[in-house]
Amino acid sequence: MTDIFAATLDDLPRVQALARDIWPECFAGILPPERIGPMVEAIYALDTLRDDVQVRGHRYWLAQVDGHDAGYVSAYPEGARLWLKKLYLRHTCRGKGTGKALIATVLKAFPDARELALYVNDGNAPAIAFYHAQGFEIEATVPVRMGPFDFTDHILRKAL
Repeated sequence: MTDIFAATLDDLPRVQALARDIWPECFAGILPPERIGPMVEAIYALDTLRDDVQVRGHRYWLAQVDGHDAGYVSAYPEGARLWLKKLYLRHTCRGKGTGKALIATVLKAFPDARELALYVNDGNAPAIAFYHAQGFEIEATVPVRMGPFDFTDHILRKAL
């Protein structure tokens, strides 16, 4: 059984804990292992997550499978474009419809959005395949900087 609910500020440590567990597995073979920990600590610092919500207007949701935290998603609007900022699931929960359910939850929360967009690392083939299966197309390939780290990402978009 999967439950998805809006995260409060008090739930942000759970998002942080999930990121610490999910990122090493998700980005193995994509990012050098020595980069993953520092990136998680920078991107998922509680002050950063709180600023996401309170300053940048992001909303977060948590997914639980059989009563255990399984993943999270965040999104924010920018005009008619809705940005899917983060979508991560534990590997044991992938391929079971939870990612699709998280996207549906985000879309329901932002009914005025006309398109959905996101950034994905250009080397993250499993994520790219998932998003293509959801109807996303590559809009652009761009350089991205996260903290002191440089990457190449695809911007994927989907008309709603």
